[in-house]
Amino acid sequence: MTTVREVMTDNVTKAKPGDSLETLAQEMEARDVGFLPIVDEDKLVGVVTDRDIVRKGLAKDFKSNGVSAEQIMTDKVITALPDMQVEEASRLMQDHQIKRLIVAEDRKIKGVVSLGDLAVSNKEQSAEDALGEIKKSSNG
Repeated sequence: MTTVREVMTDNVTKAKPGDSLETLAQEMEARDVGFLPIVDEDKLVGVVTDRDIVRKGLAKDFKSNGVSAEQIMTDKVITALPDMQVEEASRLMQDHQIKRLIVAEDRKIKGVVSLGDLAVSNKEQSAEDALGEIKKSSNG
């Protein structure tokens, strides 16, 4: 069986809790990503998505002056372990309605796995099933 470690991307761009909305948005644009793990002293403390920037940041404070990652981040992050089976990771994504999982050990980021990664690696339907469930319940 395939493990998350075999399919994850291990080159993960990270941000810091004090980074501004502008910095987060510019980094997402430069890296062509829709989320950034937030780390403090090499430990995962949260995650910010492009949607968080808009809904929790800009929509509440149009100037975005002084708004930082730690103010809008999700601090309860669902993670996968590197040795987790891809089927289990897919189930986690489906159960929590998320499209990507941070792979971590002891709060240290090892990589990221997306539904696309799982779909490419998994001959079964689990990634496709998870995406279908996420799309059904997604509001946008």
